[in-house]
Amino acid sequence: MDRRLTIRRLRREDAPQVQAFVRRLSPEARFRRFFAPVNELTERQLERVTTGSGPDDVSLAAFDDAGRIVGLAQYAVEDGASAEFGVVVDDRLQRSGLGTRLIRELIEQAHARGLAALNGLVLYDNWPMLSLAAKLGFELGEDADPALMRVEKALQPVFA
Repeated sequence: MDRRLTIRRLRREDAPQVQAFVRRLSPEARFRRFFAPVNELTERQLERVTTGSGPDDVSLAAFDDAGRIVGLAQYAVEDGASAEFGVVVDDRLQRSGLGTRLIRELIEQAHARGLAALNGLVLYDNWPMLSLAAKLGFELGEDADPALMRVEKALQPVFA
């Protein structure tokens, strides 16, 4: 990655930047992340991205030198023991290592919170994401929806 990027947790006041980021994504990138042909996020989606839907949820953004969001990664705790994650990277920075960096940060945060696993759904033809997940130690499996693949990574327990 050539550019200096800052990764930090999102805040409610980042909502306009998140929306601008989503609008800048290609239709393909938006579809791969949201599984629907969206142009922008609804108010509810925007709130979930910036603040999470629960106290243990994590939403991260990568900011470039100009302060623009160039990547998002989140996880939402499902059952107290595992969390579902998602990630999307600016089209111009895909395959630059940013997705890897964001997912590794999610793994670290989930591990620190004592979660047992991270899982996600990926479109079956999204080979770049499926390859990245496999490289990062996620197991790939089928989902009930034939258009999706399930990826899951067991996290090592934290011992005191």
